[in-house]
Amino acid sequence: MLPLMIAKNLELFWEQQKASRRNFVLCSGEQIFATIDFTSAFSTLADAKSGGEHWTLKRVGCLSSQVTIRRVGSVVNLATYHPNWTGSQGQVRFSTGEIYNWEVANFWSTQYAIHSEDGNELVTYRFGSKSRKLSNIFKQQAQVVITPEAWQLQELPILVLLGWYLIVLQADDLAAAATIVVLS
Repeated sequence: MLPLMIAKNLELFWEQQKASRRNFVLCSGEQIFATIDFTSAFSTLADAKSGGEHWTLKRVGCLSSQVTIRRVGSVVNLATYHPNWTGSQGQVRFSTGEIYNWEVANFWSTQYAIHSEDGNELVTYRFGSKSRKLSNIFKQQAQVVITPEAWQLQELPILVLLGWYLIVLQADDLAAAATIVVLS
């Protein structure tokens, strides 16, 4: 797997490998820059890798949930995501003091963005795939656009991974809610 920092001028996409599995790759063509693999179909625990780095992401808590990011094997949080009460936005707080904001970026919830604390957009996720194949209709995929300012951030790989993780969790939550409504 290649380090994300060498993808600066490439078109990046998060792609779900198989519609039946919760495994995702961040790629440009055949080059892979990051992966997220959920440990089971019903768990929020995921292994996230980029370059030579390896982290775990996990949603914890019920009513006031948050997402923790840790190096594999560590009990110390590198960062924590705290959603607002609607779940459409929140803050990413790193243990080193940096704060970033996460939000739905358009009315239809087909774009999401991570902003710096002062409001500058850093990373945008736009739903859709590079290749227009019928098999992609059931897969979660999005283009990732990283601004020039963001390439300077040491936290960039974690932010790119966390953003996609949050999108996958939201899709899972919406699917579960729809199932409950249909069954009631």
